[in-house]
Amino acid sequence: MKGKIEHHGIIESIEGCHVRVKIVQSSACSLCQARTLCASAESKEKIIDLYTSDASSYSIGEKVMVYGSTSMGRDAVIFAFVIPLVLIVAWLALAVEILHVNDVAAVGVVFAVLAVYYIILWMGKEKFSKKFLFMIEKI
Repeated sequence: MKGKIEHHGIIESIEGCHVRVKIVQSSACSLCQARTLCASAESKEKIIDLYTSDASSYSIGEKVMVYGSTSMGRDAVIFAFVIPLVLIVAWLALAVEILHVNDVAAVGVVFAVLAVYYIILWMGKEKFSKKFLFMIEKI
């Protein structure tokens, strides 16, 4: 299934069109047969919120497949890591080389710039929830 990120999950709750699915995200090590002897194997439980028009066809405890497009992962990395890195480098270059701002003050402003950026992301979470849309299907 090229172009999809897939996870098996179990439905935790259903409220109208809103379905919450618990998935277990595991590292490659956690699938190894020697994982009980190794300290590096890890897995995490995550809850995915989905909205579907046929939520009534699912039941709590049912095993399902949750999937999204790989482009969602790429876009998430861009918004979470690439843009903040560009902001940091751009501000530090501007502050230190052009504005001749003290290094400590420049770092302080970097934190403020990042705080404003993440607040803007948080305020736009409704728009992002439409862009980063997960789908569900029965197994």
